Amino acid sequence: MPARLIVLDIIAVLAGAVVGLFVVDILAWLLFDTSVSGMVASVGRWIIVLVAVGLFAVYYRMLPPTGAAIASFFTGVVVPLVAEKIVFGSSLPTTSLLFLYVVFAVVALFTYRFVRAGKPVRGKAAQTGRSDP
Repeated sequence: MPARLIVLDIIAVLAGAVVGLFVVDILAWLLFDTSVSGMVASVGRWIIVLVAVGLFAVYYRMLPPTGAAIASFFTGVVVPLVAEKIVFGSSLPTTSLLFLYVVFAVVALFTYRFVRAGKPVRGKAAQTGRSDP
């Protein structure tokens, strides 16, 4: 795999994790009156979401696109939810956390795919779609 695609994957993982976590933190602040600064400053939460979104890249390398999207969605929900309940001992109910991490999984997956499907991927898709006369 070329180094350029590895860098693109790293950027996509970072973007998905950052955007997903910020959306979840702001949503939790709006709906459940939690502290945004405490949630954003938690190094453990950053590690968990980076691992979860990092698994998206692994899934998209090993599985067909539909299977990778489904596996990524469930990973984006289950990994942070279990970590939040068991490791961090969140005071929010499990249903509230489930809602937040479903939103996280969708936002992180869309962000990851948006960044990952950049110009190199669009160029390859355009080349494979052409028919030579």
